[in-house]
Amino acid sequence: MNPVETTNDGFLNGALTICQPKTGFRAGSDAVLLAAAVSGTQTILDVGCGVGTAGLCVLHRLPHAQLWGIELQQQLYELAVVNAETNGASASATFIQADIGDRTGFRGAKGPGDKPFLECGFDHVITNPPFYQKGRARAATSDAKTIAHIEGDINLNDWLQFCLARTRPKGSLSVIHRADRLGDILAAISAGCGQIKIIPLWPEAAVSAKRVIVQAIKGDRGPMEITRGVILHEKDGTPTAAADRLLRGGAALNDLL
Repeated sequence: MNPVETTNDGFLNGALTICQPKTGFRAGSDAVLLAAAVSGTQTILDVGCGVGTAGLCVLHRLPHAQLWGIELQQQLYELAVVNAETNGASASATFIQADIGDRTGFRGAKGPGDKPFLECGFDHVITNPPFYQKGRARAATSDAKTIAHIEGDINLNDWLQFCLARTRPKGSLSVIHRADRLGDILAAISAGCGQIKIIPLWPEAAVSAKRVIVQAIKGDRGPMEITRGVILHEKDGTPTAAADRLLRGGAALNDLL
């Protein structure tokens, strides 16, 4: 595989340095916002982890947690390993290069307690699935970005079912996605989860939410809640105080809602 040209980018106000492809799929604010959804857990799984940004943001705030990440693309997986080492998290982070639609790819992989990976349950599973359904978006200028943004053989329902299967009973699942896929997300998780919390992410006040974070507790039957969400930008485009606390300060969403 040809080497990919990379950049080193600061996250959490420079607390983390993330090496990622210069072009194609690049981590941004969605990864940091997803990380903010995690609190008080011991074992975390990031499904579709890319270069590891979300999970490493979690470890920065929760240094005693243990992180696992799954990534399909070899180049992104290799960069995730590099980023864990660069940010002093190698002892806390394990990355697996595998296709979640192919169980054979997890042979030999271990999870919490050194158990076979597919037999493990995690305290909190986080994921930023491909945003677009197959056939409903143009392919990107790079294969890597296309794979990251457009569903392949695994559709959103199957992706989320994999995530739920890796979540321990009473464990948490957090998903960040486009707001117009909210119905699909709820259809996929409602039967097996409760205490579903919908967190709209407003680009600015009086503008429709473009993103949502959906959180749920596996095996719970508690009521659904739509929170007030987070407004990310002022009218002049500058980050709001809440967004600044999340994206630069590394705050947890629970501290703001």
